[in-house]
Amino acid sequence: MNYLFKSSVTLALVLGLSACAAPPPQPEDVYYRLTPRADMKLTAPVLDGIVEVDRFSAAGSPSSRPILYAEDGTPVVTEYHYHFWIEAPPTMLQSALVSYLRSSGIAKQVVTPEMRVRPDYTVQGRLIRLDTVHGTSASGIAHFELALRRERDGKLVVLGEYDTEIPASDDTVKASVAAIDEAVNKVFADFVADIKKQ
Repeated sequence: MNYLFKSSVTLALVLGLSACAAPPPQPEDVYYRLTPRADMKLTAPVLDGIVEVDRFSAAGSPSSRPILYAEDGTPVVTEYHYHFWIEAPPTMLQSALVSYLRSSGIAKQVVTPEMRVRPDYTVQGRLIRLDTVHGTSASGIAHFELALRRERDGKLVVLGEYDTEIPASDDTVKASVAAIDEAVNKVFADFVADIKKQ
């Protein structure tokens, strides 16, 4: 009986100590999406026909899913651990721009290449930056090259680089991603404004 009691106490101590020595649980992965929202809807389409939006081109880290950040005043860019875009940015931005253009009413129809229809116009985008800046001036940055081409003659109707930086409400990842989201919507609004001028 005494042996059983000692064994039970020893086992309890071993289990207690091993529980204390266990590493803390890893943080869970968090995923973020963009929320495209056109502030103004046109009463009549500017582009008569079908607009096809291609997947954005990107190279290196901007094309991968981890959220990127740089410290204020340094050129070094780092990937967050546990914080990811819900899709790879080239695909996510394509979907966001399709939704934005549809809600803006800029064209009769806005599609992706998967629809397999012959477009009257195509939009091509190149992702240059989609990241946050930490420090005293925390912000979100969206920097793209966007082009609208008319298919019947190959004319570039609009071609430009769009670069927007929006201050974040604080230095958290959530606030920084909200600032990126706002910057993306501002870039899309500037692109639509340039289309309207043509």
